[in-house]
Amino acid sequence: MLLTHYEPIPSSFCDYNGHLNEGYYLVMLTTATDTILDHAGLDATSRDKHQFSAFTVQNTLRYFREVKQGQQVVAHSRLLSSDNKRLRLWHEMRDPNDNTLMATMESVMLAVNMESRRCEAWPSEIAEQVYALQEAHNTLSWPDGAGVSITAPAEGCMPKLTTLASA
Repeated sequence: MLLTHYEPIPSSFCDYNGHLNEGYYLVMLTTATDTILDHAGLDATSRDKHQFSAFTVQNTLRYFREVKQGQQVVAHSRLLSSDNKRLRLWHEMRDPNDNTLMATMESVMLAVNMESRRCEAWPSEIAEQVYALQEAHNTLSWPDGAGVSITAPAEGCMPKLTTLASA
């Protein structure tokens, strides 16, 4: 997996509960997305040369442990799957000291021609690098939680909770 290292969590990233605000998980893991894109042939030089980029169309972010002010974290990232127009990414935010899983994010991105601003197939030079990275990451086992979406509570109202007095 590819690694993205971060500075310790600043107080400005924390909410009134004293832990990392949920939006900053996304901000931080988006930086990890850039790590994958750089290895997939979509670094700044390549984007300028080919006038191609990748646009996110879906993120699924799951939280498992609190990340607190001053804490150190690292992202472990990989390319789950890809085709001629799409990338499916996986990130795990972990504590580098004990490898505790703090959060995961799964993302789907589309290949975008920056001149037309439309989804198109990757230019061949980028496609070759995407394919090489995909081949390397295919050796990794499929991560638990990939493809998971919100499942509960089901659609509609939750049943009324009974209080101790009425029970």
